[in-house]
Amino acid sequence: MSPGSIMLTFRGDMNFYQVKQSRALEKLRDGSPNYLHTFGAIVAGANEYVVVETTFPAARKYQPLMSIVITNNSSENLDLELNGVAAAPLPAGVIWAQSDSPVWSFRITNNDATNVASGEVAANLQTPPMSQSQFTRLTELYGD
Repeated sequence: MSPGSIMLTFRGDMNFYQVKQSRALEKLRDGSPNYLHTFGAIVAGANEYVVVETTFPAARKYQPLMSIVITNNSSENLDLELNGVAAAPLPAGVIWAQSDSPVWSFRITNNDATNVASGEVAANLQTPPMSQSQFTRLTELYGD
């Protein structure tokens, strides 16, 4: 090795590219942490817009997050927009979920005549872990 050159070794004898591949596999296998967003008060006719990468900077390494669960504990009817597209109405007291579709941004709009109180609506985002059969299929196809 010449002076001034740097040998990068990680996790035993793995090189930089093997580490990147290993981390990518870990993210696929283990999924991401849960990211919870509790909405503030939303007045009648207003909305709250959430961009995942700015609201949850730690989620950038897991993007795109593939699962969202919205809990509407308010007595108001709301509308949900995912990635700029109208997704679903959220009636009062409902839990709405979607998985296996990337979530980059979402908007909750209060179309009711009354205000939503702070903390009555929450969104939980994550990338779920692989199932055992998916992981087995992946390792059989591409090795360890």
